[in-house]
Amino acid sequence: MNTYDTHTTILSNEEVAEDHYLLRCKCAEIANYAQPGQFVHVLLLNGGGLLLRRPFTVYTIDGHEITMLYQVIGEGTQRLSEMQIGAPLQVLGPLGNTFDITNTPKPAILVGGGAGIASLMLLATELRKQNILTIGLVGAQHHRRLLSIEDLREIGVTVHIATDDGSIGHHGFVTEILTEILHQNDLNNPVIYACGPHAMLATVTKITSEFGVPTQVAMENRMGCAMGVCLGCVCPVRIDDNLIEYQRVCTEGPVFNATDIAWEI
Repeated sequence: MNTYDTHTTILSNEEVAEDHYLLRCKCAEIANYAQPGQFVHVLLLNGGGLLLRRPFTVYTIDGHEITMLYQVIGEGTQRLSEMQIGAPLQVLGPLGNTFDITNTPKPAILVGGGAGIASLMLLATELRKQNILTIGLVGAQHHRRLLSIEDLREIGVTVHIATDDGSIGHHGFVTEILTEILHQNDLNNPVIYACGPHAMLATVTKITSEFGVPTQVAMENRMGCAMGVCLGCVCPVRIDDNLIEYQRVCTEGPVFNATDIAWEI
């Protein structure tokens, strides 16, 4: 795997929804090699004593530039959101494994909860390049936190929206839309790709298992080193009916077959 540690500067860093920002920077080597599902590990060079890097999925690639769509959830992302054009960053990547889209083209359903949709945008772009019918199910707490709707539509993804408060789209969870679509049985052997909160991914897995639909999930466990050393991001994975192994989301993942995860642990 080709991995690069690149010194770069911020080209733009704009708020695109409530508490969510889109950061753009030039990382030529990462842009050349990053695949759908992979992520980068970012060090704030003027982070005022923040020693650990922060992991962010690669949202889009445009030439030698990459973007990262992130949510402000702690001190590190708060400081990142305040950084201006020209501020220095150290970006390590691409890291992790990728979504498997090597099978015969099938309809794809992308299920993104909150900032989880960020991990699915590069995948959506690749699916559409291959002219694969792609449906995006995007969920958020309310309309002010909706992400990626226009980005998905611009590349030809059919988008369905769910908000917890019903402020736009379906009033309820995005997994309810997934159930409705699978019940309609209009799609021929779809494949599901999902990223979002742990509870949402567990529910997606339960639904798709009942329908017998193959499903891949991108896990968003907290990471320390992102290189497989600190073991801070492990999740329980079923090796067989009698054996569960803790695997590292940063190296064996972040993408797993949904039914391999032991969700109840």
